[in-house]
Amino acid sequence: MSVSLYHAEYEALRNLMRSVRVKAGLTQVQMAEALGVGQSYVSKLERGENFVDVLLFARWCSACGVKPGKTLDKLIGTQN
Repeated sequence: MSVSLYHAEYEALRNLMRSVRVKAGLTQVQMAEALGVGQSYVSKLERGENFVDVLLFARWCSACGVKPGKTLDKLIGTQN
């Protein structure tokens, strides 16, 4: 199955990641610094202009102080 950047499940992932970042009290600039990327990369990711790979997802969760597995469980729970 081919999944585009605009697929509903991918949008749900982006929304969850944004929510986790905001709950952690991190700005896009702070998240970018934690990930070692520019703020524009974080912005593009949250807007759906970049894909998220599993390693980036794990680093994102770590920067927010949450466990990737539990965070992914939340995403899967919203899809059922």
